[in-house]
Amino acid sequence: MSVTPTKTKNDLINFIPKEIITPNKDSPGISKTVYSHITNLHHLLSDWSTIREKGFKICKSISALKLYEYKDGYYPHQTKPLTDSLLEALDSLENVVEGVSIINNQMQALAQLQYTHEPVINTWSASEIAENILNIYNSLHKEFNLKKIITENIAHCRDENLIEVYVSSWEFDTFLSMELSAYLFADVGLAGIT
Repeated sequence: MSVTPTKTKNDLINFIPKEIITPNKDSPGISKTVYSHITNLHHLLSDWSTIREKGFKICKSISALKLYEYKDGYYPHQTKPLTDSLLEALDSLENVVEGVSIINNQMQALAQLQYTHEPVINTWSASEIAENILNIYNSLHKEFNLKKIITENIAHCRDENLIEVYVSSWEFDTFLSMELSAYLFADVGLAGIT
């Protein structure tokens, strides 16, 4: 049977590496925070696209009622559930805008705390990311306001062409361009949003 060797004083001396202090020591913490904000933004924009598609289908159904063929005071019985569904979609879009607003506020504060312009994620500094998120937020806010006006007016519209404009405004984002965030998401390793 073998015997475990005893420890000598020479064996008790362990190598402990000296800690090197870097100028931006908190970088991993900032990077993790920024990465989580970008991931949350990606999820919110994905939700926006899904909700927008749902709203488009509802608007298409309202358009199919051919409200322009009826007199001003008459609404088919299908109008009420469709407008209620469209209001729910609008509320969901508002929740997305509020979520992006929170991320925007936190990133603006983080950009002010980051005194250097060193990259936080790949080639993006905190201020560049904050600026990009601010542009996305402003675009989303404008887009939400447009969809809110359309939601308020689509059931009351009796002009066939204007209803089709409303439907296409729900289908396509007029102010929001997903290219604003495509490079940012690509650098983080997230898929683009369609």
